[in-house]
Amino acid sequence: MRFATTSIVVISAVLPALAFGANEVADSARFWDMVIALIVLLAVLASAALPFAAFRHWTNRWRWGALFPFAALAIWSSIIIAAKLIDPKAHGLWPLELFAWSMLNMIYMVSLMTIKRIFEKADAAAAEANES
Repeated sequence: MRFATTSIVVISAVLPALAFGANEVADSARFWDMVIALIVLLAVLASAALPFAAFRHWTNRWRWGALFPFAALAIWSSIIIAAKLIDPKAHGLWPLELFAWSMLNMIYMVSLMTIKRIFEKADAAAAEANES
């Protein structure tokens, strides 16, 4: 919660300062590029909160299933960074690529949570049947 509050304060302080400096077309384009990059960064951080929380609270095989999105993000980010170092024009839509990871991560985590809940209900029903 403290991170979200700090982020909102920083964003509200930085965005107006950037807006008043955007007098030329190039500056305006740069401003909007920064806004989009900031929105993507916030979406990635918000999306990463779910597997992080799942990793902290789940046990055994479920815990390792929650780490999969972080491995995918690390590999994907490494590819983007390496390609950018080789050719600065490569991965021109990297914010879209990271945003796609965020959306795929949400689908994966919701699916994993649903599957986990189904197995927990089945285990609880089997335990109850054994007690009877």
